[in-house]
Amino acid sequence: MSAIDHAAADGAKVRRARIEEIRPLAEAYAREAAAEAPDGQPYDPPIPQGGIFWIAEEADGSAIGYAAGTLRPTGCVVGPVFITTAARRRGVGEALILAVQDWAGNTRVPVVEISVAADNASRTATRSR
Repeated sequence: MSAIDHAAADGAKVRRARIEEIRPLAEAYAREAAAEAPDGQPYDPPIPQGGIFWIAEEADGSAIGYAAGTLRPTGCVVGPVFITTAARRRGVGEALILAVQDWAGNTRVPVVEISVAADNASRTATRSR
């Protein structure tokens, strides 16, 4: 799990991760998403049941984002993808999504679907690239 899958444009590294590595980021996602959601609930569960995880880290090893993938009969559903506020707009989200897509392609998962709330303009823009 220590192999590097992708790097963001600014040099942040993306790799597969264990659940305990992404837990602090998942807690931050849950707080932020709940604060933004009309009903106070995140669109995606912070740690999906049976999830497969990727983490983005700075060169010093500090965690700056994560993505979760969940296998379904039709393929892999990606979500949530969370980037810390300080690391946004640096290509980290794109690097995480590309890492999940590459993993899916290499393991012959037929479809990758990205889960995003329709009213989330910034995340919809990231995922449409």
